[in-house]
Amino acid sequence: MAKKNQNSDGKLKKFLNHYIVKSVLILMFAVFFIYVGTMLFLRYYTHHGEMLPVPDVTGMMKEEAGKLLESNKMRWQLSDSVYVASVTPGAVVSQNPEPGSKVKENRNIFLIVNAKAPEKVKMPNVVDLSFRQAKSTLESQGLIIGRITHVPDIAKDYVLKQLYRGEEIRRGTPIVKGSEIDLVLGLGLSDERTSVPNLLGNSKSKAHETLTKYFLNFGVIDYDPSVVTRDDSIKAFIYRQRPVSGEIQLGSSIDVWLTVDENQLPAKKEND
Repeated sequence: MAKKNQNSDGKLKKFLNHYIVKSVLILMFAVFFIYVGTMLFLRYYTHHGEMLPVPDVTGMMKEEAGKLLESNKMRWQLSDSVYVASVTPGAVVSQNPEPGSKVKENRNIFLIVNAKAPEKVKMPNVVDLSFRQAKSTLESQGLIIGRITHVPDIAKDYVLKQLYRGEEIRRGTPIVKGSEIDLVLGLGLSDERTSVPNLLGNSKSKAHETLTKYFLNFGVIDYDPSVVTRDDSIKAFIYRQRPVSGEIQLGSSIDVWLTVDENQLPAKKEND
């Protein structure tokens, strides 16, 4: 029996000492240790499971915000700039990811800062274009259609003049992005009229879009005492208009009254 065991041990040693078997075993051990080492390295390098809260840097100056992010083991990068009159130039307007988000160490935080001066664009030429073409051209430059006026002219619904603050503005003139451009359109040979749209419950910006589609303008714009701040004026809705219905000539004006008092909503007033 002992001799049989010795023979078995000898065969095993001979097998294990074979150069092919040795090479395979060495390769297996090498792969195993490389795998374990790589996993340990990645776990250390990526700080597996470690998440950090993003601090709120909005309102801070760019340099101050950068130092705070770096002290919290995060990197930062400027992604854009905008102009907001109520914010200090150079201050952070917004950030991505948002404050309080959980991120890994060394994550890039993208910042949008307030520009020192409002962005300007070159005024395009929309004279002799149709209203639809002019609207598209102005909006592509970040400009807004302001007051629309119609005058008798054979070129119906084509732009005869482009105005900025009551004066004609020439192509290529630098102008602040977001400015309103007034248009003078041809009325055609007929005294064309349009129906009065219902603006009740709409914000000023939404009502402006509607009036533009109907080739109408704002007349009197009155805010009631509930509108105090700039945010209030943005949130305010129309609770009264004049005229209310019927038909009026293209280019006419509609007076509106705005409020943030929800009790003034037309539907609620009808139910009262």
